[in-house]
Amino acid sequence: MSFAKILLLTIYFFIGSLIIQVEELKAQGGLLETETIRQKLFSRMDDRKKSKPLRTVSENILIGVFSRVTDSESVWIRIESRSEFRKWTFKLSKQNLNLPRQEVRVWLKYVSPKLSISHGKEYNEWFRKKAAFELQKIFYNRQVRINYDFSEKLYRLDGMVWTGDTNINVWLVRNGWSFYLLETEPPPEHEDLLAAENEAKQRQVGLWKADLQ
Repeated sequence: MSFAKILLLTIYFFIGSLIIQVEELKAQGGLLETETIRQKLFSRMDDRKKSKPLRTVSENILIGVFSRVTDSESVWIRIESRSEFRKWTFKLSKQNLNLPRQEVRVWLKYVSPKLSISHGKEYNEWFRKKAAFELQKIFYNRQVRINYDFSEKLYRLDGMVWTGDTNINVWLVRNGWSFYLLETEPPPEHEDLLAAENEAKQRQVGLWKADLQ
């Protein structure tokens, strides 16, 4: 074998060896790059988990003063802070806002004296007025807090109204001024509302009076 052929074979094997080494380095580099990316992703996920607060029940709370009742389905709440009240002037409709009195209207959830009674026009009207009168008499000028949902469709607040430890929605049911009107999902007060309805039924008050039944 001539010297030239030996030289060519040596160069061929040397180049082949270099190509194999380069491919191996590329593969290792690819693995390292992939592993680095994976580590970064997992690191970001861990950071998000650590920074993400524990999941809790979302509550929108409004604080105010029980002002007046104009119908049996809702109550008017006075917000004493002008700046706090102005936030609602851009969200609520004219029907659910009173500028001179600085009030917002809150529609009572899971209750409705209007939908609970059907004993003739005259009696129905008296019943609704009586329910509104009792609400006004008992809770007028009390400090209240409302756990509300804002309806973007109706531009209004729907809520559960509390004064101290008394839930006014439950109070209406307990005193026979409304049935418990269950919607799509039971509220946290589901058991309280059921118990209140059973109590009103046993006492035969309001809707549960023997002559009405």
